[in-house]
Amino acid sequence: SFALKNIAHFVAVYSCKGGVGKSTIAANLAYQLSAMGGKVGLLDLDVYGPSLPLLVQPDDATVRQSPPHVPEGMVEPIIHKGVKLMSLGFVSPNSGVPGSGPNGGAAVLRGPMAGRVVSQLLKGTNWGELDVLVLDLPPGTGDVQLEVCQSLSLSGAVAVSTPSALAWADVRKGVEMFGELGVSTLALVENFAYFVCEGGGRHYPFGKARTLAAANDDGKNDTSDANTQQDHLHHFMPKSSHVFHLPISETVSGSNESGKPFCCDEPNSNNSEEEWAVFSKLADAVSTDLLLLQHNMIPASMQGQQGNSSASMVVTIDEVEDSAFDVPLTQLDIDNSHKRFTVRLFCNEGGYQKVISGAELRSRNPKTGEVEDDSSSQEGTTAQQGCGGGSRSSNSGSSQPSILVHHHSSECTDNSNEKDNLFPAKLTKKGKYGYEVEWADGATIIYSLLAIAKAAGGKPLASTHD
Repeated sequence: SFALKNIAHFVAVYSCKGGVGKSTIAANLAYQLSAMGGKVGLLDLDVYGPSLPLLVQPDDATVRQSPPHVPEGMVEPIIHKGVKLMSLGFVSPNSGVPGSGPNGGAAVLRGPMAGRVVSQLLKGTNWGELDVLVLDLPPGTGDVQLEVCQSLSLSGAVAVSTPSALAWADVRKGVEMFGELGVSTLALVENFAYFVCEGGGRHYPFGKARTLAAANDDGKNDTSDANTQQDHLHHFMPKSSHVFHLPISETVSGSNESGKPFCCDEPNSNNSEEEWAVFSKLADAVSTDLLLLQHNMIPASMQGQQGNSSASMVVTIDEVEDSAFDVPLTQLDIDNSHKRFTVRLFCNEGGYQKVISGAELRSRNPKTGEVEDDSSSQEGTTAQQGCGGGSRSSNSGSSQPSILVHHHSSECTDNSNEKDNLFPAKLTKKGKYGYEVEWADGATIIYSLLAIAKAAGGKPLASTHD
């Protein structure tokens, strides 16, 4: 859309438990990234209880219509100390949207209505050119989170929790949900981790900082199913160097109360060295990962992790020896006239293309890619000569990627036996997770990129995790 076309990265800040300081982390992350020289926006998507107007109180908080050269109906973000802001709380209470305005009442919004409000805040704001738009999500794993993950190509996310076992139980749910939607959690902030008393001693009211291994063990037994769940979660967790511990801070709390984010002050101007160090390291970690992702490299938060993307986000093809194709780069196209799909897979050495029938894709579990209906799994699947020089640069030293051609049949699929009620179909990209197919028989199914890769014959590499 016009509003989002010049935004390089989208980063979501989320928590699954309310009251853990998520909005404080989101606001200060945005201002710290801006202090590092980035062009940054901050969007408060907690449509049920917007808090940005309380955390940031600009001298002029009026939301104005965009100038005539901008598409009709768009508004200009509020700019405060170089950061572009938008929140339902800044919108005029005369807009008719429940909860709008600085003194808005309770926002009673059903799922579809919440999704429309989120879309309007995202696409109805003239963001201009940004290096990163920080999205402050509401607590939980509901409609707003799904809308954001499936309508945007999120570069990554930051999770916020406290050290308590109760909060970590929900952290696992959030990290796993975002991971399964194709979004890496680049960092995790343990807020209220400790406080320093007047005597200089450290105290841990919610328990000492939790290691990721301990978090995986919380509430688990030693059964094989539990171990499998732990391995699955560990795959999505950032490594320990990307877990940050923010103390209970009177200074940070006072900044929130005053409407001036902590990171708006000069470094160490308020004798809060530990708080400054946390926000500085958090912003450094996020910005470094965004740079790596921009060049199609594994983010530092995941490098060296057992069971990470090097195993579960790569597939092999029997017909192509010694090549591993990156699942996140999988592409899907539709040809309604011939009732078929084209799947394209890419790797550093080149690409691979295969034509599959609608029945083949429909027979797959949309999340895992496993065949659910054996009778139709082999129906109408064929391969054509494939080529592709993926956009990724090769790490092998060659200046141009080679072309991998799958020689099987140059003829197109004969779909005479294809179920007539599957086509014409409509195809829509859903963020980094996959594609939505609206079938002619009325079914609407979102297929993960892994499911699509498996439908083309992809086989996930065996995990090296013990």
